[in-house]
Amino acid sequence: MHERRVTARLHRHGYTADAMVAEWPIDTLVAYLLDGRECDEVRAILAHGEADARGTALSWDPLELSADELAAIERRFPRADEPRQLDRHRAVAVTLTMPALHPTLSVPIRANHPLVAVAATRAAYLGFDYGPWADVYVATLTRAEAAALLDDPARRVNDAGEAELAKRIIGEDDAALRFVVPRDDEPPPWANHEDRGGRGQRGEPAPA
Repeated sequence: MHERRVTARLHRHGYTADAMVAEWPIDTLVAYLLDGRECDEVRAILAHGEADARGTALSWDPLELSADELAAIERRFPRADEPRQLDRHRAVAVTLTMPALHPTLSVPIRANHPLVAVAATRAAYLGFDYGPWADVYVATLTRAEAAALLDDPARRVNDAGEAELAKRIIGEDDAALRFVVPRDDEPPPWANHEDRGGRGQRGEPAPA
């Protein structure tokens, strides 16, 4: 089943004729759709034939997968059975999250802040996240640490007001530092497959 291929059309501006075309194994399409979704939802979307994922609108000829077939595909994806030691220097994102266990607020943090290095020494492995396709680690923060990170004058990230909101509620909820670290040996499946444009070149629109 996993060797079957599907023609995925990645649309630039909604579901229009102006699309990039990618010939993907079904595994790759499933991985692409596992962006904040559970397996049952992915099965329903596969049968529907279109979805938004990873900031892109995409479509394909509808296909049916059984729960067992989808589970078999997922078993080939990176596992979190053996936690990897955190290398904070490889983190592609460091964010302060609140509440710590079930975050609803996320604020980008300067990765080279001294407190980030301190928090990294006590970070726990949370698991492999299909969204960023990376390992995730979390370290709880004291109220003083969280306040210092949010008040960092060198933090030059436009966060649409999340930092100010976090400052106001920091006394009400606990906070954590979240590290997102991709695996060099297990890149996203879609990164291994070139798009096929109208003249067989990457980056060109498919014929209407």
